Amino acid sequence: MTATPTRRQHRAELLRDARAAARRLLAEHGVDGVTMVAVAKEVGIAGPGMYRYFEGRPGLLAAVYDDTLDELVAYLEAVVRCQPADDHVARLHAATHALFVWCRTHRNEFDLLFGADAQHAVGPAGAGRPHFVHRLAPVFVPSFAALSRAGVPFPADADVAPGLAPELDAYRAVLTQEDPGADEEISVGVVHTIIGFWRQVYGLLCMVAYDQLDYAFGNFDAMFDDMMHGLLATLGLRPSPSVRLVDA
Repeated sequence: MTATPTRRQHRAELLRDARAAARRLLAEHGVDGVTMVAVAKEVGIAGPGMYRYFEGRPGLLAAVYDDTLDELVAYLEAVVRCQPADDHVARLHAATHALFVWCRTHRNEFDLLFGADAQHAVGPAGAGRPHFVHRLAPVFVPSFAALSRAGVPFPADADVAPGLAPELDAYRAVLTQEDPGADEEISVGVVHTIIGFWRQVYGLLCMVAYDQLDYAFGNFDAMFDDMMHGLLATLGLRPSPSVRLVDA
């Protein structure tokens, strides 16, 4: 005899279905397609019923932002786990390449997590909600920390412009929010390298996501390789022969 679901179980199931529907709508139609009415239609309830589960459209977008970010982080972590545990050049390279490939195939999701649409979900900077920096940092920062411990020559703190150093220190607090003890391993000079790294990576991701210059650079694979070689070269490093990149 099948037990009748309780009201709590029914509510949890409908919430799960609604979040899954919102995630599908994002992938198919972008942020503009993720509305209370559209999700309600997907799960078979009246539009006003959605307000039992989300605090209006901002709450719905926050939920789909969180789910999409969880999905991306899990994907990147899986890629990193496929690399040799002690090969931090390979781990950094593979995670960056996986983010690049994900961006190319998830353009609407990129716009929500990294583009202007993020403000609809997390609010302006400093609003207090988790941000992609908090979640992606544990994927990338440990590799920089390990390379620093191994003696890779990062810039000395004294070489960082005085006006920039306090800003980098504030950014370090954000990078290490999920692992507060890590700030002792990450110098201002290392943070300077990390933000320089992200400037270049983010620029390429935007070019890919928004079809900028694709008429010249196609799928941007060659540009990615050139960028990655250049970023590693600034630290006196070369790509690892052991790196396992995801299929592009």
